[in-house]
Amino acid sequence: MNATNELKTTELKTTAFELGFELCGVAPAEQPKTFDAFERWINNGQHAGMNYLAEKCSARKHPNSVLQGVQSILMLGVSFATVLNSEYHPVQQLTGVAEYARGIDYHHWIRQRLRKLETKYLQLFPNSQCRGVVDTAPILEKQFAVEAGLGKIGYNTLLINPQYGSKIFLAALLSTQHLQNSQKEQPSNTNSSKFNTTNCHTPASQEEITLSCNNCQRCLTRCPTQALVKPFVLDARRCLNYWTIEHHGKIPEEIQNNLHQLFFGCDICVNVCPHNQHCTTLPKGTINPKSLNTEILFRIAAGSPLERMFR
Repeated sequence: MNATNELKTTELKTTAFELGFELCGVAPAEQPKTFDAFERWINNGQHAGMNYLAEKCSARKHPNSVLQGVQSILMLGVSFATVLNSEYHPVQQLTGVAEYARGIDYHHWIRQRLRKLETKYLQLFPNSQCRGVVDTAPILEKQFAVEAGLGKIGYNTLLINPQYGSKIFLAALLSTQHLQNSQKEQPSNTNSSKFNTTNCHTPASQEEITLSCNNCQRCLTRCPTQALVKPFVLDARRCLNYWTIEHHGKIPEEIQNNLHQLFFGCDICVNVCPHNQHCTTLPKGTINPKSLNTEILFRIAAGSPLERMFR
């Protein structure tokens, strides 16, 4: 790879940081190392009623399914705190809502910035193609984030970053141009005072994540429905996130008995994780959404992840 290409890749990363992304690294566009495990997970029925995952299982075998001729993937991350605190949203008044959904829809926040990053990319690489995606495209983004140096996968199946824990939204910019491979980098913009984030404890190293998981099973033992059947394996058929977000229709009694105050999502395996203990969280709301009629709830949910409940 020539020096000019490396400089352009660095400029692209700098633009990503300036747009508000806090993590950035490059992964090679290849079959994810975890694809076989993902395929077994689907074949075992552990995706529950999320048939769209099964229907597009083979598409996740290689990112070519998203962008033909892709060579590299610029993986991007931004903390929950940055997105959710970017503007007030009335959904923050509600109780029983998972933290990631207590604010504006992160898809909108990310896509606005991806469009600008795509424009910058085409200025730098005018003879190439790119495509920015959030988590709706058929790629195993967590594995590519690992390959890009953004973090490691914890027992709770979530990506864990030394600075931001697992409270991260991921995005990707697929490129037909070879970008600088920063697999061994620990990209962060925290050296810039403009983007400095001081609300999270930073573990000593990435290795600490693995060591902590080896000596900690809080996420497994605290899950009320034992949805984490073993380290790194989540059975969505037992997961309260699935039943309160993805599922439509009657909820089985054994699941209903564990919902308690939950309305949209579940944060238990996130909240008990040691790597999230020092991350600032939004104050919990005071209005029980179950006490509201559909019209009022719809108005409050508009523009937030809760809006999907009405689709």
